[in-house]
Amino acid sequence: MNQDVTTSIKEFLKSRNLKGVDVLYDPVGGNLAKETRKLLNWGAQILVIGFASSEIPFIPANIILVKNWTVHGFYCGSYRIHQPAVLEDSVRELLSWMEKGLITVHIFILTAYPRRENKPPK
Repeated sequence: MNQDVTTSIKEFLKSRNLKGVDVLYDPVGGNLAKETRKLLNWGAQILVIGFASSEIPFIPANIILVKNWTVHGFYCGSYRIHQPAVLEDSVRELLSWMEKGLITVHIFILTAYPRRENKPPK
């Protein structure tokens, strides 16, 4: 599946005559993060948002230095503790953008899991 994702991105970039990606938004980590880093331009920004793959991403410091990348860690939950007003304002603004049609949310499922009936524990 990871190869399909990177192949799709490469095809998209080629169709737009682009050489690479300037921003990597990574909520997955693991092998997908490793593969998508190969698509980054010099000077790119990497946003580490989470580890949905259960594998924490590792980016060697020498690669960050040579490619002049900037890595940002962002844990939304910490804003509830440290700056709750910023979180509330951000969510409010994001929802207003959706309401105005400025952004569109596309939901897709890569993997289907078998449906399970909710049964109380024994």
